[in-house]
Amino acid sequence: MIAFPRILSLLAVAATMAVVTGCTQPTGLVNVASSPAEDRSLQTLRDDAAITLDINEALIGKQYSDLFAELSTDVYERVVMLTGTVKFAKNKQRATDLVRGVKGVKRIINELQVTSDYGPGAAANDLWIETKLKVKLLGTKGIRSINYRWRSVNGVVYVIGAGRSQKEINTLLNVIRTTDRVNKVVNHVWIRPPKAS
Repeated sequence: MIAFPRILSLLAVAATMAVVTGCTQPTGLVNVASSPAEDRSLQTLRDDAAITLDINEALIGKQYSDLFAELSTDVYERVVMLTGTVKFAKNKQRATDLVRGVKGVKRIINELQVTSDYGPGAAANDLWIETKLKVKLLGTKGIRSINYRWRSVNGVVYVIGAGRSQKEINTLLNVIRTTDRVNKVVNHVWIRPPKAS
């Protein structure tokens, strides 16, 4: 079980760093208190929250603090998706190394883009896309949007999560592809095995 004071202290530090660095997406912390309406089990929710907190502890530590403003993490069923932009290829590898050192991680998906050309305009556009998708997916029949996480980086939308069927996943991807300003979709979604009766 994760200690509540630990969550509060990490949220406070991360929020402060987000304001100081101008980071618009404080690396997955919003997903720590996930809703019980999701299809993930309570144990999996706890595991994912613990992984998220461990990654954030590393990011506010001395060794990796330079990556904090560049990196977004989404954890779903112990699979970690890294998105954002880094200026140097070595930092993309460092992000993988950081996550590899976290207990309980089943798989790492490193989608960090290496570029020095990412400014406030691109960040605002990505935030617009993510917000628009939240509204569209919430209102689309046949999609349980709570079971997915998505990030936009330079108009490329990366999505992770577990669908109930291939039909649901196809609908999800179609909604994302046909959203204004989306240039490309990178799909890391899987079909959730049916629950044993």
